[in-house]
Amino acid sequence: MGEERDSVGPDAGMFVSLGNRVHVVDGMGSYIGFRKDRYFRDARGRALEGQEQRKFRRLKRVYSTRIRIGKEEPQYRALRTLNRVSKLLMIADQVRDRTAYLYKRILSEIPGRSTNNILLMAVCLLIAVREYGNDAPITLEEIADVFARCGHRVSIRAIVRETLRLRSITGYVPSVRRPEDYVSRVVSAIVNHDEVVRRATARGWKMKEYENSLRSALIRVIENIPVLKRGGRNPFIFAASAAYAADRIIAAEYKRRAVLTQKITSMATNVAEYSIRDHFGVIKSILREMSSTDQKVASSK
Repeated sequence: MGEERDSVGPDAGMFVSLGNRVHVVDGMGSYIGFRKDRYFRDARGRALEGQEQRKFRRLKRVYSTRIRIGKEEPQYRALRTLNRVSKLLMIADQVRDRTAYLYKRILSEIPGRSTNNILLMAVCLLIAVREYGNDAPITLEEIADVFARCGHRVSIRAIVRETLRLRSITGYVPSVRRPEDYVSRVVSAIVNHDEVVRRATARGWKMKEYENSLRSALIRVIENIPVLKRGGRNPFIFAASAAYAADRIIAAEYKRRAVLTQKITSMATNVAEYSIRDHFGVIKSILREMSSTDQKVASSK
């Protein structure tokens, strides 16, 4: 307490009272023993007598989840869904806690108004991952898909519509992410794929060297293509396709055979192979056009 924060990023922990957890509904008190205890001890660690064991077992059963959460059952179910979604997306605890904080804050600011708690949770998750930027490179499609996997009807259109409806409260307007935001995720997915490791090693690469070279070339490819020429393409698919182009670039620079194929890139990044083929054709033509323009300018000088 009293320690100054080092980071300027969002922090959910600073908004929570001591002993409370922001991502669950804890109810009015603590558990009797540990959460799933069926055998009880006193404060000194000595086992209770049989009659006392039965007494506390009965009290623990009476103190059920439904009694503890009271009228907050919709919140309880929404937060339980958030915890499951967080595990499926493998996001950091800070992003999960920030999502839970935003959810509770928005609920407190719209009292008496009916709302879809699951849809609101999806909106808060979208806001949280956008706040954390490169630390949480989750796409809107993935958010909608993971809620659907959990049995909830949450579409991309519904999330965007609800986000726009709540912008007066959240102060957030959804914006399209850039391919730069997915560089780390795409590179990590590629260099950790078994087939990529096998092929890179066979071509004389050390994996750390290959990873650094691929990242550097990928950033160069994205930076050399103006935003207006990207044509509103999906930024994650564009980044994955640019990684395929970057692999061909470093293969030429280091005079080695290319490691990636469109099929391997598709398997590593979970992007459809035809999408990579289509995006790569656009990337290649743009880079070729810009290269020829630069050569003409240089010759004229």
